[in-house]
Amino acid sequence: MVGPAATLTPLARADGSASYQCPSTGSNILGSVNAPVELPGRRDALKPEEATVEVFVKPGTAPAGVGERYVEGIIKGVLGRLILGRERGYPRRGVVVTLATVGGDSVGRGDSYLTLLPALLHTALLALLSASVPLSMTFSATVLAVSDSGEIIREPSTEQAAAAKSLHVLAFSSKGHLLLNESQGAFDFETWEKVHQRALAICHGTSAIGSDGDVAMVEDVDGQPLEGTIRETIEDQVHRDYAWKIDAV
Repeated sequence: MVGPAATLTPLARADGSASYQCPSTGSNILGSVNAPVELPGRRDALKPEEATVEVFVKPGTAPAGVGERYVEGIIKGVLGRLILGRERGYPRRGVVVTLATVGGDSVGRGDSYLTLLPALLHTALLALLSASVPLSMTFSATVLAVSDSGEIIREPSTEQAAAAKSLHVLAFSSKGHLLLNESQGAFDFETWEKVHQRALAICHGTSAIGSDGDVAMVEDVDGQPLEGTIRETIEDQVHRDYAWKIDAV
C-alpha cells in the first residue's frame, strides 16, 4: 500500500504547520500551530503551572458542529499527554492547534469522524514538531474497519466504513505503548485483539529475530510502518533546512 504524503511548514505565518494526505481516502488536512501564545479572554481557563492546549477542527468551508467538537476533545486529550507544557515560557500560555480539511473526502453531518481521526492526529503532530513545541514522545495512528465477514480493512474508504460492522482507531506512542483506542460498532474481545495486532504492525512494523538473536523491526505486509513515514518526513525537512550547511562542509 502506498504511504501517506506529508509536508512540513507549508504556511508562512504560523509558528508551525503541516499538510497530510491519506491516499486511500483522499483526505487532505492542513494544520497550523501557534505556541506559546496569549489566550485573550481565557485567563480563568489558563493553567498556572503548564500550557493550555486548544484544538480547533474545521470541516472545509462548512461551520463546525457536534462531530468536530467531539473529535477536538479526543485530539486535545492525546496532545495533552505529549506536550511538555511545564517547559520555560509555556506555563500560563497557550498552544493553539488548528486543523482544516481542504480536500478529499469530508465527514458529513452525523457521520463518524473515526475515518479522518488518524490524519488529523498526524497533521497535529507534524505541525507541533514544525513549531518546535517540546514533546515527550511522538506517535502514529491508524483506522481499521471490520467487515461482516471478519475481514480487517486498513484505512477504509467512506463506503467501506459505512458498511463495516465496527470501526477502530488506535494510536501507539514511539515507545510502543497504546496511546489511544476509539471504537464503534459491535465486536468481541477476540476481534479487538486481532485489530490491535494489525494496528501495531501498521504503526510500528512486525518484529523478527535474526540469526544473531537480536530483535529487529521489519516492514509489515502493508509496506513501511507509519512511524517510519513520520520520521522520514521530519528528516527530509531537517535536511532541506540545513542543506546550505551540509553543502558548505
